[in-house]
Amino acid sequence: MRIGAIQRHAGMIDVQGVGKQYGNGTYAVKDVNLHIDSGEFLAIVGPSGCGKSTLLRMIAGFESITEGQILVETRPVSGPGPDRGVVFQDYGLFPWLTVEENIAYGPKEAGYPRSQVKELVDKYIDLVGLKLFAKKFPHELSGGMQQRVAIARVLANTPSVMLMDEPFGALDALTREQLQNQLSYIQKDLGITVVFVTHSIEEAVYLADRVVVMGDGAASGVAGNIKKIETISLDGPRDTTSVEFNRYRRDISELIHGKTAKGAASE
Repeated sequence: MRIGAIQRHAGMIDVQGVGKQYGNGTYAVKDVNLHIDSGEFLAIVGPSGCGKSTLLRMIAGFESITEGQILVETRPVSGPGPDRGVVFQDYGLFPWLTVEENIAYGPKEAGYPRSQVKELVDKYIDLVGLKLFAKKFPHELSGGMQQRVAIARVLANTPSVMLMDEPFGALDALTREQLQNQLSYIQKDLGITVVFVTHSIEEAVYLADRVVVMGDGAASGVAGNIKKIETISLDGPRDTTSVEFNRYRRDISELIHGKTAKGAASE
């Protein structure tokens, strides 16, 4: 079966005037408006504490929304749902289950027939390149392999949206680059919508169709503002050494760090 053969709902997301206010009156996110097209790869960058992970968790349904609303294909988000899969930096695998059992867990819980569960497991374990490790347990795998299992486990639930919060942040540079390339291939082949939070500007420019730049609200005292949305008009595979690539990286760095940060590379 072709990778993208299993039917998914479209993954268009609308964030409409969304805010997150805590009991003490402070805001993590305020007045965020954002439209994400179905099949788009959107990255969110910004300094620590700017609300980017909070925004991701609100889309996932893990955080309550105190102002505005978020719609996924016209359906208001009121909690977690199978249409949205989440990949975190810590892999969150069940240590007592093998690779294939971890991937099978979601479809089994959803009541899929055994034949379809096997089909899903076989497809996604092959897609992330872990067919030879199907019977291994998480502790027998490297960090990069464990993150691949985490991605396959999410995809086996056939979501329309994959939400990723610093998924490669704890990996070494070589493994991170390998998984970036693999993720880019998977996203394009499946046509799945990806919202990807990262501290790395280079990673955002390398992967995304658009990059949302959030500010820390130092001037206004309110976090969670969108300073700019940058469309990355580069064909793939993207050359990180090209003049065009580094112009995007420099411009986004200046938005985050100020005009004096021209030498900043990926923070």
